[in-house]
Amino acid sequence: MSKAFDAIVLGGGIIGAALADELGRRGQKVLLIERLQLGAEASTAAAGILSAQMDIRHPGPLSDLCRASRKMYPRWIEYLKQRSGGPVGYSVDGVVYVATTGREEAALDQQVKWQKKEGLRIERWSRNEVQRQEPALEGKFKKAYYFPTEAQVDTPVLMRALRTACVRSGVTLQEQTQVNKLIIENQVVKGVETDKGEFHSKVVVNCLGSWAHLEGQFPVHLPIQPAKGQMVSFMAPKRLFKHIVVSDKVYAVQRKDGRVLVGATVEFEGYEKGVTVEGLQALLSGLRYITKDALKDCTFLEAWSGLRPHTPDGLPILGSCGIEGLYMAAGHFKHGILLAPITAKVLAESILSKSSIDLTPFSADRFSKPAKSAARKRFL
Repeated sequence: MSKAFDAIVLGGGIIGAALADELGRRGQKVLLIERLQLGAEASTAAAGILSAQMDIRHPGPLSDLCRASRKMYPRWIEYLKQRSGGPVGYSVDGVVYVATTGREEAALDQQVKWQKKEGLRIERWSRNEVQRQEPALEGKFKKAYYFPTEAQVDTPVLMRALRTACVRSGVTLQEQTQVNKLIIENQVVKGVETDKGEFHSKVVVNCLGSWAHLEGQFPVHLPIQPAKGQMVSFMAPKRLFKHIVVSDKVYAVQRKDGRVLVGATVEFEGYEKGVTVEGLQALLSGLRYITKDALKDCTFLEAWSGLRPHTPDGLPILGSCGIEGLYMAAGHFKHGILLAPITAKVLAESILSKSSIDLTPFSADRFSKPAKSAARKRFL
């Protein structure tokens, strides 16, 4: 195998794989390095909720980026279907967000107010309407809002399709390979050193998620920490939930085959991925609070956890890093699945010419020097 490439992408989660495929489609000779298998960490652990509204509490760069990516998703899904020759588990089911406390209700009211002002679709549902649409929601809640344009994707299926797309785009996959350090000379990136030898390129992109700091070896300050999310799944009657169901305590996503995925805790406990009794109890208690007896005929399938890369301000880190040829695409936290197509697009543009959107709000520089005030720029 050749050791020289046009671009090396570190990390085979959905962000790294989407970018590698995008660069490959644009005629680049790309190496994708993953320490396990593609999608083995947060990407396949995720429930696959494509939320550009329901968990975005304030207007700003993240809201704009999420909505721009949601707009890209149908075409991206169609591309992956054509590349892989099969479905990828994508559906626009909408989200029903129920408020179970006065505080939750007030926060939702404020969120809905600014989103409607920006022309986004949201419906307020009475309790009677909720129970007409979702009979399983018979527990305690005050009101609900319906976000009709939110979607879901089956993440393991999506990652298999993306793997096939990468191969067909000419991407070289280097799995089971640990990155030890970057090769940098005179502030110019030259490649990477791994446990399988050195690989050379004038472009290296760090898509390593919760491991982006390379155990302190990355030359730029990255305040990314892993946020553990525990999840549990069970088999339920089909159409138990017709939509994605969310409260502040829990969410539930039902697949077409009847599986229901319930998540997700947010725990800052380092790289410990153990599933705990306390975590599972919190999830099931949260779901029973809004469903009451709807789970009595369901059977347990499995439980797992994933580590989502979290930044202090909740924004991903995107773009160049001050070292020639070195780029970042990490820290997407809960929105990595949704933001994959827009991240791949703008990073490929940045590498090959110039990004079509202003990446300043997402620059790694914001953690090393005072942020400059800037007018909000729309990405839609």
